Parts: sequence; C-alpha cells; structure tokens
Amino acid sequence: MPAWCKRLADIEKPGDNDLINDGLIDDVLIIGGGIYGCGIAQAAAASGYSVTLIEKNSIASGTSSQSTKLIHGGLRYLEQGNLKLVYEALHEREILLKNAPQLVQREWFYIPVYAGDKRSPWLIACGLLLYWLFSGGRSRFRWLARKRWSKALPGISKDGLRALLAYQDAATDDAALTRAVAASAASFGCRIMEGKALEHAQYDGQQWCVKLDDGSEIRACMLINASGPWMDAVCTRIEPAPPKSPVQLVQGTHLLLNRPCSAYIYTESTDGRVMFFRPWQGRMLAGTTETVLAGMPDKPQPTADEVAAILATYNRYFPDSPCTKTDILDTFCGVRVLPSGGEAAFAANRETVLLVDNKQSPTYLGIYGGKLTTYRREAEKVMRLIAKQLPPKYQADTRRIALKE
Repeated sequence: MPAWCKRLADIEKPGDNDLINDGLIDDVLIIGGGIYGCGIAQAAAASGYSVTLIEKNSIASGTSSQSTKLIHGGLRYLEQGNLKLVYEALHEREILLKNAPQLVQREWFYIPVYAGDKRSPWLIACGLLLYWLFSGGRSRFRWLARKRWSKALPGISKDGLRALLAYQDAATDDAALTRAVAASAASFGCRIMEGKALEHAQYDGQQWCVKLDDGSEIRACMLINASGPWMDAVCTRIEPAPPKSPVQLVQGTHLLLNRPCSAYIYTESTDGRVMFFRPWQGRMLAGTTETVLAGMPDKPQPTADEVAAILATYNRYFPDSPCTKTDILDTFCGVRVLPSGGEAAFAANRETVLLVDNKQSPTYLGIYGGKLTTYRREAEKVMRLIAKQLPPKYQADTRRIALKE
C-alpha cells in the first residue's frame, strides 16, 4: 500500500448505495479547473472518492495561469499582521519544493531600497528576519555590500539607492503546476471533463442532478463550487440557492516586457504597493496591479491605467533601458476573489473562505479566495468537510504525493 494512505474500514455512504456502487452517482462533483478545483480533486480521488471535475474551458485557463507565478509565504502579509497565513504558506512552500522539484524552485529575491521609499532598509530587514524564523531557517536573507549591487542587479538605477537586501523564496510555472495536480487527480481515478460548463444543478434531497451545457447529466452526492471569480455566476444556476459571501473582484495585470531579466526583484510600485520583476520565457515579467472590477468579464483585459502604472514602475527602476507600450510582448490578466470589507484591495484579507449549506452534513461547498501556494492545505480542510457527509475509503496524505511535470 502506498505511503501516502492507509485503509479505513469500509463505511456505507448515505443515499442510493446501489447506484453509487454501480458508479452511476459520483461522490463528489467539482466545478472549476483552477488550482483549487484540481487540488480538491486530487485529495478526494486519493481518498477513494469517485470524483468528476468539470471545467468550461481548459485546466488552468483562468487565474491559475495568470499569477506572478510564485510559491511564497507572502512577505507583504507580515506588514498586514496576517502571521498565520505567512506561516502556513511557508510550510506549504517546503512541501511543494519537495514534491514538485521540476516545477517549483527556490530562488533569491532582491529588494532595492531607495531614499523616500515607504519602507526603510531596517524595517525590511526585521521583516526578513521574521520571515526566516517562520520558515524554520529555510528563507535565508542577507544585506548586500555596495560593491555587489551592479553584479546582483545589472541595469538597476543607483540614483538614491540606499540598500540592497536579498532573501530566498520560490517560483513556479503556475499553469504547469495546476496541470500536474490535475494529472495526479486523474491518476487516482478522477474524471476530468474540459470544455464542459454547468447549465443547472438541483438538489432533490438525496443527490445533486447536474445538467451540463452539452445536454449531458451527472449525479453526485456532493457539489463543490471552485469556479473562482465566476462563483456568483455559477451560484445563479444552482437550486436551492447556495450560501454566498460578499466579495470584491480584483484584477491583477502583468506585462511581459521585451527586456532581459536575470533576477527576481521585489519593489515598490509608483503608488507604494508591491511589484515584482521576474524572469519568464527569457524576458521580464512585471506586475501586478490591483484593480477592483464591477463584474466578471469573459476575458479580463488590462486597463490603460494598469499598463501605465507598470511601465512607470519599470522605468523608475531601469531608466537606462526605458519601456513603452511597443515593448509589451504579452499580457497576463487574472482576477482574484477577495473579501468585501471596505478596505483597499492591497490590504484585503487573503484567507480562503469555505461556505457550506449545512455544517453538520454538507452537500454543497463554495470556495472563496485563496493563494496558489496554499491550495493543498485548503484541500485538506475540504476533505474534512466532505467526510462529514461521506466517510472516505482511505486516509490520504497529500503531503507525500509527488507531482510530475
């Protein structure tokens, strides 16, 4: 028996057991093929559940391929006081570094600090020390001597540069990671259906009757809505109406610039927020922004203000090789789901919210928010909720399941 699971006593599941055992009713139906949908599918299938995942486009076609492509604790969340999230994310980072070495690599990130910046070198150094402690000593950091600045960050502006600090975090290909998790789910028996959208879902008191846009039907004991920024649109197609959480949709735009990039750089944008420059496909990926949307478009597009802000930040740090719109090779534009609490998007809580229709015996679960780095941990929480309704056949430990590129 694999090291990642152990056999539990077979327990009868509620509902029409004959149909379930004949494979005509799925234990779990997941809507959404992003990192959270795929992570839950992997954990559920490894636990012995019969699982189907439907995705209206293709795996990782949404936000899970439009991020800054980092696996990190979130250094800026320390400033917001969200210590629990940082600690958990750093723990998950180490698991991914172990389980997916071809997909997740440890990297040095550089933080240039200029006169007039919002954060002083000593404040950043204190944050890096705390980050190191939370990581169990795995996020090393250092203060670089002036003579090393040009070699570490060639082309960076020296005008007003007070200090250059560096720390270790990790980077990935977000879409490739999501596809690897989906492939792992499929290897445990999950049925993945791409190009299939939810038309309507209704719970009849015993099971979910789900109709897809191609006219086909699926029945399932538990329905999981992991559709990300399309959550509210999906909820309108579900009866009875599922619980919802007030959220704001926040667009994050990245630009792929026709410039070389030899290092990962953590900077302040022109408005004081965090912005990254990182290598991607042999060029420089710059971003991100945080623009609140009134609604979810079919295909998010960068706004003129977002493009201008990223270019202005790049030109501030690299004045000797300025960029204009003609230097943009591609754009990445994802939408995050954040709590709607009145604060600015930058300061909004990044904790994942799990909503169920019944706390004692849930048949529906909706997932709001979340980070790429912590998908596995949140999937574990989902498994505990599913177990209230459907006891698993196996106790799977996804911390020990390797992911292949």
